[in-house]
Amino acid sequence: MVAEAVSVAAPPRGLAAFRAYLAERFPVPVTAMLSIATAAASYAAAQAATLRVGDRLVLDVAALGGALLVFLFLFHLRVFDEHKDFAHDSATRPDRPVQRGLITLGQLKVAGAITLALEAAIALQPGLAAGWWWVLPVGYSVLMGFEFFAKAWMERHFVVYAITHTLVMLLVVLAIAARFTMRNADGFPVELIGVGVMGLASFFSVDVLRKTWAPESEIDGVDSWSRLIGLRSAAVLGGALLAIAGAAASWVGLRLGGGYGWIATCAAVTAWGFWMLRGFVADPTVKREKLLQVVAGVHLLVVWIGVAVVAGIAHGVEMMR
Repeated sequence: MVAEAVSVAAPPRGLAAFRAYLAERFPVPVTAMLSIATAAASYAAAQAATLRVGDRLVLDVAALGGALLVFLFLFHLRVFDEHKDFAHDSATRPDRPVQRGLITLGQLKVAGAITLALEAAIALQPGLAAGWWWVLPVGYSVLMGFEFFAKAWMERHFVVYAITHTLVMLLVVLAIAARFTMRNADGFPVELIGVGVMGLASFFSVDVLRKTWAPESEIDGVDSWSRLIGLRSAAVLGGALLAIAGAAASWVGLRLGGGYGWIATCAAVTAWGFWMLRGFVADPTVKREKLLQVVAGVHLLVVWIGVAVVAGIAHGVEMMR
């Protein structure tokens, strides 16, 4: 009898392992688009006062740095989450990259430290006054990493957990806006209230829709919105959040120079989201469940990037001032 050799592919190591980790837990293209959208709307709304007196929309190094800051910030949140959720994920999600040994917590700790150092350098690029605002979201993220020093209580209160972990985006919006307003000695315009509402509603909708699952996707010991409040109620909550984000984006866009076309765009992408949610409730399959994440992401991209686009169309754009 001839023994047949069976070749088993070796698991990736080094940079290959890190790339594989990113592909699973931090998809770079998607996160980059979300980062650009968040920075674009925040930076555009920060310029509302100057746009009203006839200035053009400024897209400069500080704006580009803002998008990179959001991207790095989301990565360091992922690193914090891997550490704080390690025990729970080991028990309920043993197939995840850290749990199966693709990458270690120590390696992620180094990556997180490098990320925070880069954030500090980029945050200070427009000046110290603007840079200090970045302390707010970073400091809040540290509290998130320690579960606000109430881990057991937070684990028992899923809704409070979700809300407190969404609030950080308000601080991100202000810190990005400060990269323009602090440098120009301007105050925060009222339009940033609308962007703040967008931040809460859009990112909360992402959390709700990515945790609204088909019955066969539910995992013992893992919280989901569909399990907590029921599949239909989770869909209604997700739809309500999309509507709030769309309405807030409509208002901000109008303030920055948009017209009926912008309102129609926000209404159309929100109506599409409602349609997809309705389809999932009627037929809650795994395939439709995955599409809910697409709904949340596309809606966020359209309304956030759209705010900056309508401002640029209405007032013109000045590059790299």
